[in-house]
Amino acid sequence: MEIYWDQCGQAGWEYLCNRARAPMQQRWDYGATHLALGGQVHRAVIHQNGEPVALCQSICRKFARVLNISLATHGPLWLGPCDQTLALRLIRRSSPLPRPRAHLLTTSDHALRLIPLMTPTTNAQLSLPVDPDTLHGKWRNSLKKAQNSGLRVRHIACPTTALAALLKADQEQQGAKAFRALPADFTLKWHQTNPDDLRLITVSLLGRTVASALFVRHGNTATYHIAHTTAAGRKLSAGRLAMWQAFSDFAAQGLRQIDLGQIDTVNAKGLARFKLGTGAVAQTNGATVLAI
Repeated sequence: MEIYWDQCGQAGWEYLCNRARAPMQQRWDYGATHLALGGQVHRAVIHQNGEPVALCQSICRKFARVLNISLATHGPLWLGPCDQTLALRLIRRSSPLPRPRAHLLTTSDHALRLIPLMTPTTNAQLSLPVDPDTLHGKWRNSLKKAQNSGLRVRHIACPTTALAALLKADQEQQGAKAFRALPADFTLKWHQTNPDDLRLITVSLLGRTVASALFVRHGNTATYHIAHTTAAGRKLSAGRLAMWQAFSDFAAQGLRQIDLGQIDTVNAKGLARFKLGTGAVAQTNGATVLAI
């Protein structure tokens, strides 16, 4: 088994990511945005018998001006059968990150001396295209209601002013509901470097926007990022109409999967039902572990 650090260009990296239906955090543009904000990125491709079997993108920071830390969120990605324990050992031992260093990975492997830091999370993963018959009955009925309510739907590359307004509303929601998401500066920088990646779906009634949904498109996958719906929009199920437009458009563009984000069936049952009602599958991720 061989490991190659920082030798794969963007086209090759994205080709491998598409094979794995990679999440946003392992995509080239995610790393490029971190670089644009002054960070450091290392990308590894692991080969076995001459074929790529795994890839891992890590964003790196210095902690307390002493310890170099790399974070591979939802990584490594596995492209085929291989000795995963050996692959993890290679990543840890051969990292170009200067010592002293520590690596944070997402894995369910317990063969190495790994220290669990965060328990596994669960995300709702929706395969495209979506068959209307696979929608939960309540979700489908609410969608039909929205489709018959005279609402207008638009799908565009997100304008700067609309993005600023959405991020402001999202920060207010985070404060009110005590949850955290990607920093607004990260989303703004991604938009500056790759504006076409941020896709905005708006639903309006009589010229007034009643629901908005922002997606980040990356290769053959996308991520549901931010949403905002007014009281009038909730009555008309406008949020579901925005989601359905995204599902249809992304499938037509050749995308294979949308990450609808984390679900919590204990503390956020309503949101979990909303996401799973689309026919999405609950996918449990590995724990975040520390490898020194």
